[in-house]
Amino acid sequence: MTDYQWRLWQSMIDLIQRYLNEETNDFYDLVGKLEEALDAADIKDKELVSKWYDFWTPLKTRRAVQGNNIDKEKAVSAMYKRPVFSNVQWS
Repeated sequence: MTDYQWRLWQSMIDLIQRYLNEETNDFYDLVGKLEEALDAADIKDKELVSKWYDFWTPLKTRRAVQGNNIDKEKAVSAMYKRPVFSNVQWS
């Protein structure tokens, strides 16, 4: 990853962490910002991007169906079931 991509990836991790730490409850905004950051990063690692979409797609679906009126406990549980950030090569 380039430095720019790494910074965007780190911002995605930070967004998720803030949501999990209950520093924000805006699920709708979280999902949108995650999508924007991934698009902006233009990451070419197909395996990493595939894992990302495995993590993100259920969130996007939940957002489309429930908007911001989600069951946060279920949303957080779904996030923890889909680890995407392990084994990332930071180079």
